[in-house]
Amino acid sequence: MRAGMAGGKKKKATIKDVAEMAHVSIATASRVLSGSDYPVKEELKSAILAAARKLDYRPNVFGQLLRGGRNKQIGVVVPSISNPFYNQLFAAVQKVCMDQGYVPILYSSHSDWDMEKHYIDMLIHYQAAGALLSLVGWEEGMQKRLEEAGVPCVLFDQPHEDPKVSSIDFDFYSGGRLAAEYLIGAGHREIVFATGTVDRPSRKKLLEGFQAGMELRGCSFGEDQLVVHHTGRESGASAMKDYRCGQELGEKILERPYLPEAVFAINDMMAIGIIKKLETSGVHVPVDISVLGFDDVEFGEMIVPALTTISQSAYRTGELAAEMLFESMEQGSGMKRRLMLEPVLVERDSVRRKHDKIRRNH
Repeated sequence: MRAGMAGGKKKKATIKDVAEMAHVSIATASRVLSGSDYPVKEELKSAILAAARKLDYRPNVFGQLLRGGRNKQIGVVVPSISNPFYNQLFAAVQKVCMDQGYVPILYSSHSDWDMEKHYIDMLIHYQAAGALLSLVGWEEGMQKRLEEAGVPCVLFDQPHEDPKVSSIDFDFYSGGRLAAEYLIGAGHREIVFATGTVDRPSRKKLLEGFQAGMELRGCSFGEDQLVVHHTGRESGASAMKDYRCGQELGEKILERPYLPEAVFAINDMMAIGIIKKLETSGVHVPVDISVLGFDDVEFGEMIVPALTTISQSAYRTGELAAEMLFESMEQGSGMKRRLMLEPVLVERDSVRRKHDKIRRNH
């Protein structure tokens, strides 16, 4: 009798246990459970599958990947692996992939288009089962290369105009407009848009939407309301880089002759950096100035004041992107879908409505 308990915990079934119960060799059990095309008699296949179900056998997909055979790798390319937004997104991708018996492999491009192309070349060379891509660039013909190599892909996060590729899009334009309309609705008129280098489609769309939102509410938007800290790509993309960029933006805001009434930062890590700089300089959020972020990373709820932000639904984006990829893998490359996610305001404590009375201690 096989020992089923060890230290009070049920022992995890192995491929050897399945083979013994089905009275077959380990090699035969492995071929059936890995989905190999190697011919195995139907009665043996049924016995192996029945034993696997009875033992609640879960294949080691990492081992399958290392041993070769049918590729179980899903490549996931993002601009940064340290940004909490992509952490949340990858957690969702990982769950969907593992539930399907695949291994997600995460690649950080550091927002570098050459690095992105290198990773795509790698995925094609090693014939990955699929690819989930958040890219700062997208060349015409890239989809054809992936398709010819048998690597289905789904784009997410960054806007694009290619109708030949499946994607989970986010309405950044509406997100920027929502930010402007919310801050104006809270009674603010002197509002600045704080950003790093506007060098990617998402930031351009956010800025366009913000300008439109200001104009729709009867507020002008001039060059002096755009506060930019230019960051080079040589140091890559990271959460700390965005945080430090936010501190530099906070310094630029403090250098102005008069403080604006509100700041919209293009991501939460920059917003947190701005708040830190303002607070250490004696400018209190939201009493002296309101700060609105964008992304809705978990850190934003932990700081004081808790960050009011616009949610980009990171977890849901990852979940939908992975599900769309597996649908494409099942139904073939002819199926192309585009899904647009809408921004959602998350109100916390960093934006003050100007008509609210401030209680003072005496």
